[in-house]
Amino acid sequence: MSEATGTLPDPDDYEWAFEQRGGVGIWFMQGWRGFADEDLEAASDHYRERGKRSDIEATLAVFGDNTNLPRETQEYMGEAWSENGEYTGVEKVGFVSEGTTAMAVKSKMDIPGADIESFSDLDTAVEWAQSA
Repeated sequence: MSEATGTLPDPDDYEWAFEQRGGVGIWFMQGWRGFADEDLEAASDHYRERGKRSDIEATLAVFGDNTNLPRETQEYMGEAWSENGEYTGVEKVGFVSEGTTAMAVKSKMDIPGADIESFSDLDTAVEWAQSA
């Protein structure tokens, strides 16, 4: 968790970025080739605390072309990010990549009550996330 209660990790301090488009929170993991645990935990903390706010109804994680997720990272994401998705209460959770990364991450997710999808295009993913 972040050091001070109620304080979000600042994406500028890490190898990921955050953007909001309407009610969709988007985490850009573009440069990720396997983050240090500290970066992955900060992204996870940011996702939980930012994603649970009432102005976020859906979330997307965008992976770059060079993203390489070893099995242990995929296992961590499957467990921690599934818990995070449930914690936020969002209705839709999407993953975006040009290759197979988004599909691989999606296959590890189990978030009761949420629609989970993978996409190869960010605009398509945002459109899906914003649809009723």
